[in-house]
Amino acid sequence: MSDQQPYEPPQPHQPTPTYQPPASAGAENSTDASPAAAVPAYPSAPASIPAPAPGFGAAPATPTAPTYPGAPQAFPGAQPTHPGAQPGYAAPQQAYAGAQPGYPAAHPGYQGHAAAGYGAPGYLGYVPAAPRGASHPDDLTLPLYGATFGQALSRFFKKYATFSGRASRSEYWFVQLFVVLVSAVAVVLGSILLGTSAAQEYNGGGSGVTAGIAVIIFIAMGMFSLAIIVPSLAISWRRLHDANFAGPFWFLSLTSAGALVVLVFTILPSNPQGERFDR
Repeated sequence: MSDQQPYEPPQPHQPTPTYQPPASAGAENSTDASPAAAVPAYPSAPASIPAPAPGFGAAPATPTAPTYPGAPQAFPGAQPTHPGAQPGYAAPQQAYAGAQPGYPAAHPGYQGHAAAGYGAPGYLGYVPAAPRGASHPDDLTLPLYGATFGQALSRFFKKYATFSGRASRSEYWFVQLFVVLVSAVAVVLGSILLGTSAAQEYNGGGSGVTAGIAVIIFIAMGMFSLAIIVPSLAISWRRLHDANFAGPFWFLSLTSAGALVVLVFTILPSNPQGERFDR
């Protein structure tokens, strides 16, 4: 006897029954009733009504963010942007409205003003000290600034061997001019006299007087040069003091390169710190 079960053919697929809501009482007698008719219809949402405009004296309304798709949304806690929302920022800053004291006035020597000289207010309140000088030509204790040619020569010989103190540029360079003029005149005049005497000797009519005068001029020139060695050294010493250099710098002039250095030192303007050499 076989254990196999008899073959049963498959049953056809039966659709799953769906739930049908019951029809209303009034629709039982109607042949057009359908399930869709039972769904209630809701009215459309009312359109947004704009807020009335604020009256006189009322604060303006805060603008609302747009509601269309993709519009940027306002951040929570954002500050209103209408005027008057933040009185602290709208009011002018009194601390910066007024001018700061000390800044409006332009400093002399800056922004188109003339540069300040000795004793005048300088930039940022700096007042350069004025060199102390003599108020009268007879005052030999201090340098005479703006001395004339005669005053410079008088002080040159009066302070014959004075190495202390100072000498202004006008005193120094007027003396140098005097020495150059005297030397040039003596050399030119002596050379002319010597040439005339030689011509007379060549022609056989010279008496020797012209040659003697030329020799006297050259001897006088030599004596003058010896006489001004000490005062020339002294006034150079004092001129270096006036430029705030020590007097022994003069010995640099004994060399060719050092002579140029000393020349530059004597051209420099007066330095108030040179008063340390006054006695």
